[in-house]
Amino acid sequence: MRLALAALVTVLCQSAAIAQMGSPGGGETQAVALHPSDPNILYAGAAKGLCKTTSGGKDGWPSSGLEALSPRAIMLDPDDPEVVYAGTYEMGVYKSRDGARSWARASSGLTSGRIRAMVIDPLDGRTVYVGTDGGGVFKSVDGGTTWHEANRGLLDKTIRCLVAHPKRPEVLYAGTWHGVYVSKDGAQSWSANPDGLYDIDVLAIAIDPRDPKSLYAATDPAAIFRSRDGGETWSASPAPLAKRILALAVDPVKKGHVYAGTTRGVFRSVDGGRSFEPAGLQWSNRTWTLVFDVRTDPATLYYGGEGGVLKTTTGGRWWDVTGPQRP
Repeated sequence: MRLALAALVTVLCQSAAIAQMGSPGGGETQAVALHPSDPNILYAGAAKGLCKTTSGGKDGWPSSGLEALSPRAIMLDPDDPEVVYAGTYEMGVYKSRDGARSWARASSGLTSGRIRAMVIDPLDGRTVYVGTDGGGVFKSVDGGTTWHEANRGLLDKTIRCLVAHPKRPEVLYAGTWHGVYVSKDGAQSWSANPDGLYDIDVLAIAIDPRDPKSLYAATDPAAIFRSRDGGETWSASPAPLAKRILALAVDPVKKGHVYAGTTRGVFRSVDGGRSFEPAGLQWSNRTWTLVFDVRTDPATLYYGGEGGVLKTTTGGRWWDVTGPQRP
């Protein structure tokens, strides 16, 4: 009994301490991006703009521009990580060629400036896709200089999330108000996947990097669906106890470990999504993004949300703050 009480006190103290900590830019974090070769360099889209750390968050998160634009998607060119793309919810896409020291708007051709999601081709950094609110999907093949609509077959133009197959980047999945759409030709055409997942708001999609045919989709109302055949068919799994599931991530090292970011913190499954258990931060009302750093062992999971940017290497048993403490 004493041990259980002590464990409960530890968890409560941890949550209270984290809740008092600051975050990049002094507000919620909706996007986190990792440098492909330097684990100490991270980017965060916060309420007061885009922030960057070169110390893994130990020395703070100074602003790197785009103040008050609240970036919701950040991507780095895999060939030249000094090239950074930021998708904002009001002003489209911005691009930096010098590691976020300066920015230029890169939105020519975008008919919707409300960017919700972004994908960059890992084999060709000049090919970039964005998912928008109301305008569907747009594609650029010249590094964001120009964009064109890529909506053939896409009946729902409100894109909640956009992800790409890790080994075949021409295969894309889009979560919409009415289910999941898939493209197998680099967004030249889309088709719906209604079998088991139709006419439901899909907020997040995650692909298992160990088995890309295994996908997970989170919906509103809160539910988690799994596909074992690349999105052709879907089946429902028991969902964490939360109103909405806003983010998903699959552990690249531990088979069957799936994380769900919700309106009640983070939950973890160790059996491929068949059941979930709390994995910390249950005080958080919003978990916007979960990102794994595959270069560490065990893999480091980054959280972006109401609590700023946090990380865990213990599967959520303990979370470390990566931002400065509030004054």
